[in-house]
Amino acid sequence: MSRSCQFSEDFFSIDFQHAARHAGSCRECVRLLGLAFLQQGLSVSEVAQRLDVHTAAVKQWHSRFKHGGLEAMKDQPGKGRKPLFHDETTESFKTSIVELQEQKSGGRITGYDAQTLLQEKFQITCSLSTTYKIMHSAGLSWISGRSRHPQQRVEVQEAFKKNSPKT
Repeated sequence: MSRSCQFSEDFFSIDFQHAARHAGSCRECVRLLGLAFLQQGLSVSEVAQRLDVHTAAVKQWHSRFKHGGLEAMKDQPGKGRKPLFHDETTESFKTSIVELQEQKSGGRITGYDAQTLLQEKFQITCSLSTTYKIMHSAGLSWISGRSRHPQQRVEVQEAFKKNSPKT
């Protein structure tokens, strides 16, 4: 038979259901409801069955509460993939993209140009779709008017319009 949890006096003085209603995330709410069920006298296996989690998870929640209180029920930082850029790097990237566009004599830079810039200047190798996501997060938009050829002359176009036959 499994060992039962040892509860301290402060465990029974906390209203876990109230705390669950005001939880910051769904995962925190489930943890607090699990502790509320333990507080009501349910066994670890019964709580695990009701919440559809493993019994080890319920024991871990109790252990986390015992060592850290209600604050330990919140999600801990460090989960998930870390961002490629930090705020300082994003600003530097944005400035580099604007400079690259100004250096180009005609048209717009492409996603491949931005991808090459990421590889050469920031040592970040990523797909084209990730390049566009980085640009979007930096506040750069690809929506623009039609580009003009660098040797385009407006007066020649107007003369063509005047001299062309009307259909």
